[in-house]
Parts: sequence; structure tokens; C-alpha cells
Amino acid sequence: MANNNLQKAIDLASKAAEEDKAKNYEEALRLYQHSVQYFLHVVKYEAQGDKAKQSIRAKCAEYLDRAEMLKEYLKKKEKAPPAKPVKESGSDDKG
Repeated sequence: MANNNLQKAIDLASKAAEEDKAKNYEEALRLYQHSVQYFLHVVKYEAQGDKAKQSIRAKCAEYLDRAEMLKEYLKKKEKAPPAKPVKESGSDDKG
């Protein structure tokens, strides 16, 4: 079942794209990274033609780029302070 890993990688990648579209970025990020691991395993350990390997590598680069973007986005989102309701002035500054 050599082709199984490739199928798994493709499934993960398309699931990642779905989550990405649905704005579930954390899940998308996880799935992109996961799919890339499978793709790289396929390139490394399973006989593929050079052409196939090239296109798999290109796909991986695409997914990793997207994953990086999502990572950055999620980092920024975490850093952003949660919106606080504006306090009425003078209510709690003593002195």
C-alpha cells in the first residue's frame, strides 16, 4: 500500500484548505503541517518519478508558506490585548 501515504497527504491538504476557507486557522495550520510531513515521507521513502517528486515538493513549499502566514496571523492575534470596555474617566484613578 505504498500509495496510502500519498493519499493521506492529499486528504490532509484538502482538509487544511477547507478549514482555511472556513477561517479555522489553528486547525488549518495543524493540518497543513501534518500533510507536509506525509508528503515529505512519500518523497523520501516511496518510489516516485522525478516529476512527481518535483510537484510534491512544490506543493509542500506552498503549504509551508501558507502555514507560516497563519502562524504569524495567530501570533499577532494572541498578542493583541482583548478589547476592554472603556471605563468612564475618573472612575478608578485615585490620586
